[in-house]
Amino acid sequence: MKASATPKLDRTMELADGRTLAFSEWGDLGGRPVVLLHGTPGSRLECPDADATEAAGVRLITPDRPGYGRSDPRLGLTLLNWVDDYVELADHLGLPPCPVVGWSGGGVYALACAYRLPERVSSIGLAASPGPVLEVPGALDEFSPEGRANYELFQRDRAAGIEAITRRRESFHGDVWRFFAGDFPEADAQLLARPDVQETMQTLLSESARQGPTGWAEDDIAEASPVGFSIADIRQQVHIWIGGADDWVSRSHADYFVATIPRTTLVSFPGGGHLFPFDHWAEMLAGLN
Repeated sequence: MKASATPKLDRTMELADGRTLAFSEWGDLGGRPVVLLHGTPGSRLECPDADATEAAGVRLITPDRPGYGRSDPRLGLTLLNWVDDYVELADHLGLPPCPVVGWSGGGVYALACAYRLPERVSSIGLAASPGPVLEVPGALDEFSPEGRANYELFQRDRAAGIEAITRRRESFHGDVWRFFAGDFPEADAQLLARPDVQETMQTLLSESARQGPTGWAEDDIAEASPVGFSIADIRQQVHIWIGGADDWVSRSHADYFVATIPRTTLVSFPGGGHLFPFDHWAEMLAGLN
């Protein structure tokens, strides 16, 4: 097992509207493609297990969302319009229909891909992924008092909510690793003691803030908005993986997905925290169709 922040390929492309989109590739570059969407915040420099990816014959593709890493911001980002970026990336790489995996905050973007692109997304993976804030019962209760106040303001007054969310993200300065290091679930402590995991987390989080907090704030705003589609309309197989000791994303989110999406499988890793893919990537890849 080896987490990695050093991809085999690290490239950018120009989108139709002139923005830059950055992406990395890992594993067997001639293998079956799998797309991994990073968390919030996060970046393309994230491979949970480079050895397992190679051994599975997987070509892993990891894009930066707008405002993260080397991808230009997109004003007015939504879950659904981000799928336009994914289409351009898939066309650029000549991808056949393939699985899309979302880790943590990347999960709702993976679901948007499944909804808009049923012919291009063969299956979905949701790893430690929260559901839509406005749809999962009790989801707002899991927020900090400040976070909840900002999201409730957003629902009453969108412009004021955007300003509050942006100001909150601007209040942290640069060192995202230090911001998170003492806050990970206790179950992740052993993983974070591994040099490869710690180096990967430090690198990917540092890269997420290359442009400041822009990507993080845009993600927060997109995820606070109505998703714009019915998750119940997703017809692909959706693989749901959760950590049994994940203090960041409660079991209620997985239960919501299982109750709402027609075709799901649920796997819980007992004792796993929020970072369990570092330990279980080989199993997760083996289960994707």
